[in-house]
Amino acid sequence: MTLENSVRSLQDADGRISFATQTVLLFFLLTLTLASASIQRYLADNLDQMLGSDLVVETHTPWKADDELRIRSLAQRVSVTQLTDITLTHREAWARVRLKLVDEAYPLQGSLQVGDTPLDPPRATREGPRVGEIWLDPRLAVQLRAQAGESLRVGGADLRFTGVLHHEPDRILEGHSTALRAMVHAQSLPGTLISDGRARTRHLIAADEAQQAEIKGWVREALPGAQLIQRVGGQHPLAGFWKRAENFLGLASVILFFLGAVALDMSNRRWLAKTRFRLAIYSSFGVRTRTGILMALGEWLVGFILAALVASILATWAHSVIVAQLQEHFPGLRATHPWRPGMKTVGLVFLLLLALQVPSFLQLARASLTGLLRNPAPSHELGHRLFWSTASVAFLAWAYSDNGLLTGLTLAAMALALALMAVLTWAVVRAGDLWGRRRTGLLPFALFMMRQRLFSKSAQVLGLGLCGLLLLFTLMLMRDLGATMESHRRTHDGNLLIAQAQGEQIDAIHRWAQETGSSVRTLRPFVFAQLVAVNGKPLADPARKPSDSLAQLQDPIRLSWTDELPGNNRLVGGQWWAAGTDRWQQISAEPDVMSDLGLDYGDTLRYRIGSEFHEFKLVASHAPQPGGGSITFWFQVPSSARSHMQALTQHMGSMELPASAWNTLADLWQQHPTLSLVPLRELTERFDQTIGILTKVTFGYAAMVLLLSLLVLAASVSGFSDDDRQKNGLLMSMGLRRSDCLWLNFQDWCVTALIAATGAVVGTWGAGLLIYRTQFNLSYNPDPLWVTGMVLVMVASVCLVGHAACRRSLKVSVRDLLST
Repeated sequence: MTLENSVRSLQDADGRISFATQTVLLFFLLTLTLASASIQRYLADNLDQMLGSDLVVETHTPWKADDELRIRSLAQRVSVTQLTDITLTHREAWARVRLKLVDEAYPLQGSLQVGDTPLDPPRATREGPRVGEIWLDPRLAVQLRAQAGESLRVGGADLRFTGVLHHEPDRILEGHSTALRAMVHAQSLPGTLISDGRARTRHLIAADEAQQAEIKGWVREALPGAQLIQRVGGQHPLAGFWKRAENFLGLASVILFFLGAVALDMSNRRWLAKTRFRLAIYSSFGVRTRTGILMALGEWLVGFILAALVASILATWAHSVIVAQLQEHFPGLRATHPWRPGMKTVGLVFLLLLALQVPSFLQLARASLTGLLRNPAPSHELGHRLFWSTASVAFLAWAYSDNGLLTGLTLAAMALALALMAVLTWAVVRAGDLWGRRRTGLLPFALFMMRQRLFSKSAQVLGLGLCGLLLLFTLMLMRDLGATMESHRRTHDGNLLIAQAQGEQIDAIHRWAQETGSSVRTLRPFVFAQLVAVNGKPLADPARKPSDSLAQLQDPIRLSWTDELPGNNRLVGGQWWAAGTDRWQQISAEPDVMSDLGLDYGDTLRYRIGSEFHEFKLVASHAPQPGGGSITFWFQVPSSARSHMQALTQHMGSMELPASAWNTLADLWQQHPTLSLVPLRELTERFDQTIGILTKVTFGYAAMVLLLSLLVLAASVSGFSDDDRQKNGLLMSMGLRRSDCLWLNFQDWCVTALIAATGAVVGTWGAGLLIYRTQFNLSYNPDPLWVTGMVLVMVASVCLVGHAACRRSLKVSVRDLLST
């Protein structure tokens, strides 16, 4: 009987809509789960095979001699490598390169793969380059057009190019970096070449488990801010990056689930009416209500299992396609089909969807035999459904999202729109009823009928309005972000970014600018500072949720100083310090960083600056704003703090170069290889790659939102079709023509669609004001023509679909309409 009822349910329009909605939600989450499992498996295998040691300790400051002796006494073997970013030149060609300096013990474990030319098969070797030699990776060798045996000048030293570097056993430590690479012996270059604050020192360590435990304890005590990576039980450098990607997709799934909940709620009305009638028949035959409810639950469970099977097949196919795309970024990635994560996802969706059914089953359990034959009070029904739907979405948001502020603002915008639409529906219907009491015609009668169906009409308006809000906001945000990224990359300050320059390099830049007719537009000083603790708790605390800000703060960041609030910044909160203040231990941070790290005014931030530690009290928050240049910093302190920081002053800024000056850049870099200059065209290429990836992601996400929106629209028509059929039957029995019923129905749908569209527009406006500035640093300036066009499309779609459904229902006799 249960299986038969399930088949009959799938034959109805509401059953098919419910089945399609569950399948779409399961498909999206299963695809995300399978892709995540494959990448996590890849990262775990990669960590085992490509760490190049048992333990790695990474710092951004040179070690003291006592610390070096201590680590070598605790470990079996140690190899020290150093990394710095330089600009490498050869004749007129140049490239920004990540240079690795290695010692005699490198590689500690595994072997290097080196060839004579980029196309020759590599050979394995257990030795790095000798003193006076340099190895280039294949892409770098091609870009510099360097031939084996030629000499390259690096930091005042002439090095002979003797090998093409294909593979390093510790390559995993570079994470997802695609930087061009070069390798030299540490004794080949002067130590001043790697003196800037972002150079990395890595100690690759071979040790057993007991030694590793002792080393980790010593590092935490002696080297605050150091990063530890271990082979057994360690975390891949990419793991945090992928976790943040998962959490962002999880937030997207909250929006999709919200749409799915609306579609399921609407399609559930007719299923519930049929189930009540069926239980009443069962009760008349002596079947207990509890047994009947279990049969209804079994019917729903059969539909869910079938949806899970279809979604699993589709997700497996989509997973293979996604892995094929990701192989460009993760070489060696393979599609795996683990059953355990998939089952967990299906179980989670099962619990969330079951929660949406709780109001229906509670209603059935509490109803008497006569209550099963009547429609329950819509007010109770609507309140229960709203509570359980909100609880399910809130649980999903808590489980997936790592950005509490963004999630909270999104849900707040939805709540604002729902409240507005509920009030607006009540006000319009009540006012329309009062207006139409002394008038005749179809419109007053349509408003009177809406007044009689106020609660069911409210549910319809809320569902359509929420769908319109999410669809409108998603499309608007993708449109505005795309336009902003496009305009930013074309209107950047100047055409050359000074990413990092020291004092003597700034003098060289000014001289070179005068010689070439270039101009320096902006310059801001900074020092490299590494945040190591917040309120006494280490930043590397595993309990912290991963975020973009936390990932960036694992390395030294740029800390600038100023007395006046910069012209391209605005004060978001707190109080800015007075000019010339002696209270130098104050700091201001951007609001996104505060949100990601859970910071509040009054918190104490501990930084390692050079070889010293300094604590600052968070007193203000600043955010970028248009105008005054694009050079800004996450953290800023008073100017009086500079005299207390024993660190090298760096500068960041921008330049404008004429076309003739580009060919002479190589001369500047040959004298100052650590000078970091980034041409605008290189930034543009990075933007193009990023936009290409985002386009694929947003296209797929927009397709899912649009599909669920169509299901919501179909459910809004189908779920209330019985009410409309009965209304049309009564009207025709009183002498109205079919054309009158069609016109009356069209007016009903127009009022419904206009209220829903108004709520969607206001909700989108609220979401824009809440989210644009705080999360994306954008000014919310909606295009009236675009918004009006989208609203007209929404209203027209709802009216046409409702009109078509009414026309179809009127093809039967009045008796059939009344017997619905």
